[in-house]
This record gives sequence, C-alpha cells and structure tokens, in this order.
Amino acid sequence: MKQIEQPLYPKLSPIYNKILQLLSAIVLIVLLMNFWVNSRDLQQLQIQDHANKMGKLYLAQAATSAMPYLALEQSQLQQYADTLAAQPVVKNVQIYDITGQEMASSAKAQSINDLFGISVNKVNQIDDIVPFVQELRTEELQGYIRLSLYRTILTDELADNSRVQYDIMRLFLIVAGFIGFLLTRGLNRFSRQGFRPPKSRRYGS
Repeated sequence: MKQIEQPLYPKLSPIYNKILQLLSAIVLIVLLMNFWVNSRDLQQLQIQDHANKMGKLYLAQAATSAMPYLALEQSQLQQYADTLAAQPVVKNVQIYDITGQEMASSAKAQSINDLFGISVNKVNQIDDIVPFVQELRTEELQGYIRLSLYRTILTDELADNSRVQYDIMRLFLIVAGFIGFLLTRGLNRFSRQGFRPPKSRRYGS
C-alpha cells in the first residue's frame, strides 16, 4: 500500500516561525528607537523651556530690585550691577536708560554682537550664554536691564534628571531584551519537544 505523505506545513513552519520572529524583532527595535528619539527630543525641548522660564523669572526679580537704584547716584547703580553679576548664574549685567545709553554694567560686559559672534574676532557663545532683556518701568518707562545667564546652570537640574531617566530606561531595555531572548529559547525548545510528526501507517493488502 501507498505510504501516506506527511503534510508540507509542519516541515516549513519552523522556518516561517523564525522569519516571523525576526521580522517582529526588527519592528519592535524600530518602534523602540523611534520612541527613544522622540522622547529625547521632547525632553530637550522641555529642558530649554524650563531654562527660558527660569531666566525670565530671574530677570524679573533683578528688574524689580534695580528700580530703586535708578533714582540714586550712578555709583550705587554700578554697585548693584556688580553685586548682581557676582551670582553664579550671571555672566553679564547691563543697565540702560530710555534712550539705550548704558548707565551701568558689570566688569567685562559683552554686547549682543559679541555674544552672537557678529563682532570681529568674537566667537558665538549663544549655546552657552543666553541673554534676557526687560523694561524697567513703573507707570512710565525708566530704562532697560539685560542679563546674560549661563544656560548650563539654568538647565543642570532637569538635565541631570533626564540623564537618570534615560539610564533607567536603558537598563529596562537591556533586561527586557534578555528576558525576550530567554523566552524565545524556551518556547523554541518547548515547540521542538512538543511536536511529534505523526507516524506513517501502512495498510495491509
């Protein structure tokens, strides 16, 4: 009698399974990388937004404190500018009257052109130092104050938190990949042990 042929599918299914596993792994890696990049970009935007808010808050406090000095002698206004520039976050302080003439400035104060590298032989520093400008006014305009603040100091706290979060995320991804590897090996072993091709039957004449 004829031997009953075994179906073709059981022979090819392990190959299909391996291809499916490979494709699934590639898709998951792409999704994880996309999530990683988007998350990191969003985190950087949040850090920069936080730096801008902190800088504006610091500037508003400095402007409020500067108002009483406008009615005093210029030496006292200069002393206030020097005191303000002594703060770790402050690079430069410049105070102007309503016409834009400088009334007081900290030592080695730089112009906007210097900060942006527009002046001759000057390097662009805007990645490290960010300028903030605000009006000095009560009911009427009294002048302007400009602070140049160190960006890194404004962003340090959130940047440190971000690095910690990404370190934890990397650890989770490594652990998840290791667990997935172990599960895949375990399932493959189980599949090989559990599958038994049916024995061929011979029928007598």
